[in-house]
Amino acid sequence: GKEIPGQASLVFDVVLLDLHNPKDGIAIENQQVPESCERRSQEGDFLRYHYNGTLLDGTLFDSSYSRNRTYDTYVGKGYVIAGMDEGLLGVCTGERRRIIIPPHLGYGEEGRGKIPGSAVLVFDIHVVDFHNPADSVSITVNYKPSNCTILSKKGDYLKYHYNASLLDGTLLDSTHSLGKTYNIVLGSGQVVVGMDMGLQDMCVGERRTVVIPPHLGYGEDGVEGEVPGSAVLVFDIELLELVSGLPEGYMFVWNGEVSPNLFEEIDQNHDGEVLLEEFSDYIQAQVDSGKGKLAPGFDFEKIVKNMFTNQDRDGNGKVTAEEFKLKDQEAKEEHDEL
Repeated sequence: GKEIPGQASLVFDVVLLDLHNPKDGIAIENQQVPESCERRSQEGDFLRYHYNGTLLDGTLFDSSYSRNRTYDTYVGKGYVIAGMDEGLLGVCTGERRRIIIPPHLGYGEEGRGKIPGSAVLVFDIHVVDFHNPADSVSITVNYKPSNCTILSKKGDYLKYHYNASLLDGTLLDSTHSLGKTYNIVLGSGQVVVGMDMGLQDMCVGERRTVVIPPHLGYGEDGVEGEVPGSAVLVFDIELLELVSGLPEGYMFVWNGEVSPNLFEEIDQNHDGEVLLEEFSDYIQAQVDSGKGKLAPGFDFEKIVKNMFTNQDRDGNGKVTAEEFKLKDQEAKEEHDEL
C-alpha cells in the first residue's frame, strides 16, 4: 500500500505482554500453606477469600482488599470463571496461593471491563475460611472434669465464659474482657442455633471449642460491624454454672404434693375470682418457701403473667374455679378428647 514501500526492510519494537497455549491448564504456585490443615476445599464448599487480580505484566485490574471485604462463592459449581473454580479446590483455611489462568479458562477473547481480550490472568488469593452447607457444628473437648455426671440439657440455665473468633484467629468478642459471664437458658433461642447445639451435654468446669458454620450462626448477612457475612465462627467455651431447668413445656413445678384446695388458697379474699396480683403473690410465696420452682433464667413477672394468661381462658383478667386447671389436668383432657 501507500504506507510501506516495496522492497522495504521493516523494524518492529515489541513488548511481550503475555503468551499462552490453547492447550494450557491453570498453573498453581503455593505461596503459604498452614502447617495444620485438617481439611481441604472440595466441590460444593463455600469459600471466603481475598484476592489481587493482575495481568502477567503486573497491571492490577481488581482487588477484594480495596473493597475491604472478602469474595464469597461456592466452588466447583460454575459460579466463577472456570480457571478460578478449579484453582480454589484443594485449599486449606489460611492458605495463600497464586493461580495463573489462561484466557480460555478466564474471560476469553473478549475480556471484561479492565481485562483485555485473550489476557492471561494472575490471582494471588488468601483463603479466609470455607464450609459446606451440609456441615454441622464441630465440637472438640479440651478439658472434662473427672466428676462429670450432670450434663446440660434443654431448659437448663447456664453461665459460661467464651472467646469468639474467626477461623483465621481474628478475635470478635470475649466475656473475659467484659469481666462477666454470658447467661442463657439452653434451647430457648437466646443464642444462635449452633451455640445451642454446642452447649448440649456439657458439665460444669468443662472446656470445649465449638466451630459453627454460618447457616447455624449469623448467616449470609452476619452482624454489621461485628461478624462478617457467611463467616465460620470459633467459640472457646468454659461452663461455670448449671441450674437444672424444668421439664419441657413447664414454667413452674411443685417440689411436693399439690394442695387439693389449691384454688381456694390462691383466692386470698375468697370472692371466687383470682386476680393477677393474687396469683403472683401466691407463686412468689411458694418459690420463697421452696414448695415450688420456676424455670430458671426467665423474668419472674413475665413467667407469672404468662401462667396467669393461660388460666384466664376467657381473657377477662380474672380466673374462676371453673377456668383453673393444672398442667397435668389439661394434658389429660386433651388426651381424652383425642
